[in-house]
Amino acid sequence: MSLESSEPNRPYGPEPGHSPEAAPGRSPLDAGSAPVPAWFLGVLAVAVFWTGAYLFTYSGGFDSSVFDFKPKYGAAASGPAVPPDPKEVGRKLFSANCITCHQANGQGVAGQFPPLAGSEWVNSDATNRLIAIVLKGLQGPVQVKGQAYNNAMQAWEAQYTDQQFAAILTYVRSDWGNTAPPIPPEAVKQVREQVKDRKEQWTMAELQKMPAQDVAKNAAAPAAKPAAPANAPAAQTK
Repeated sequence: MSLESSEPNRPYGPEPGHSPEAAPGRSPLDAGSAPVPAWFLGVLAVAVFWTGAYLFTYSGGFDSSVFDFKPKYGAAASGPAVPPDPKEVGRKLFSANCITCHQANGQGVAGQFPPLAGSEWVNSDATNRLIAIVLKGLQGPVQVKGQAYNNAMQAWEAQYTDQQFAAILTYVRSDWGNTAPPIPPEAVKQVREQVKDRKEQWTMAELQKMPAQDVAKNAAAPAAKPAAPANAPAAQTK
């Protein structure tokens, strides 16, 4: 006896012309449908948000006269760039390399490193000596404000440019109550050339023997105009 069905083979699913039966509590229109996946709704929300942000940023207000559609925030800079303040540059360089010994308040470390605030070496008109110290270093003992400090300061000439040295010294001579004039880069360049062959750190005795020169003042002074030739015609007055 054959176990095969006598009904002809046909595909699974509802018969043509018939709709699937609805589950209890659902209408026939919902039968066979599935809810929209949450990830698809998330992607759609992101796409809508991105589209709105793009239009807001690059639409130029939908103004046909706008050439650059990206909005400009803040006022546009005009004129030449303002050079950095030497004191601010000097403060940053001092904080990076000098603050450990001389401290943020310029008071140094008692018995070890001399103060810069009120120092006669810092505020002196003998600016050539001050520049020479930072270029070649200093070997104690040295007297500062009546106190002896027997320590050493390394040479910094290879670490900084003339402009950077000038900024550091200008900052040191104008902070913590110091009111000495600034040091221009030309003064540093002059002293660097004068002491370029020296290999050792300075001693206090050597610095005191160095002729005192206010190279900062001399470098900052405007150059004198050349004298008129003796045979030049005198200016006529009306």
